[in-house]
Amino acid sequence: MNTYQDFFNDKVPQLRVLLSTQWDYLTYANVIEWLDDNFKNDSEGRYYALKILLNLIYYSKRDLEELLDFGLHEKIYGEIVKEEYLNNHNIYIPTSEAEAKVNELKEHSYFVPLLDSNKPHESGNSVIGDLVHKISVNESQVGFHWNIKEEFLQKFKLLIFVDDCVGSGSQLKKFWNSTEIEKVKVICQKYDIKIYYLVLIGYDKKLEILKKDGELKGIKVVVCDTLSDKNRIFSNENTIWDKTNNEIQNAVKYFEKIRKERGVSFLGFKKLDFAVILHDRLPNWSLPILWKETDGWKCLLRRKTS
Repeated sequence: MNTYQDFFNDKVPQLRVLLSTQWDYLTYANVIEWLDDNFKNDSEGRYYALKILLNLIYYSKRDLEELLDFGLHEKIYGEIVKEEYLNNHNIYIPTSEAEAKVNELKEHSYFVPLLDSNKPHESGNSVIGDLVHKISVNESQVGFHWNIKEEFLQKFKLLIFVDDCVGSGSQLKKFWNSTEIEKVKVICQKYDIKIYYLVLIGYDKKLEILKKDGELKGIKVVVCDTLSDKNRIFSNENTIWDKTNNEIQNAVKYFEKIRKERGVSFLGFKKLDFAVILHDRLPNWSLPILWKETDGWKCLLRRKTS
């Protein structure tokens, strides 16, 4: 009896339900094609791949929009208003008054995408698009960091850098400590403008390390949804593998063979191993088996560097 194939036959219907009810970009046919292309006549590979797919963290377009709304209105504006009233020893306020204060903060916020290469395809730009089209931020309140002028920025109370996700934190560290941003920091300090970094999804451990090392001094990081080592596919803290028969070690051994034979690593950027898809895109710290493409390997979802 092939236990790998038995598991696959038993769990495929569950995968179909996930794809039809929670995913909104990839279809069941897309996933089956990916499995057939890369694991044809390979029941062990299909077994490991299906386990990963069933535990993949997928954010639909609606999920991302709701996280953005939550982060902006609850975790930034809401916290500012709450702190103000607590400092005044007054927490019993009409909802209309609180909403008015939130709207005032929103009108006095300037939003900037966190960019690495200053290219249109970068994910920070998609977050800016959702701010304008879904959160009703005025187009005059968004722009690029290299265009910021003192006479313009001084009109605002908050400067909010935005991005969709942070994994290793290297892009955030480089951006925040760049020469261009140092100039922006000086302007904000001069006019008492508070600086935030609003990210939809973030790896908690790397962010804590950056904070501890003082790499994020002067900016308040707001993460709408956090990922931990429990979400890393090949982490001992992940519960997807059967620990009674060294399954995680067998899976690593299997994907190491794939790396050698087909040139596709099972570890993403900075050796991270998350299986995360954000609607129609995925970060480079997600598993390369999902996005890498070679002569012997087909990707499930293409990246700009596939």
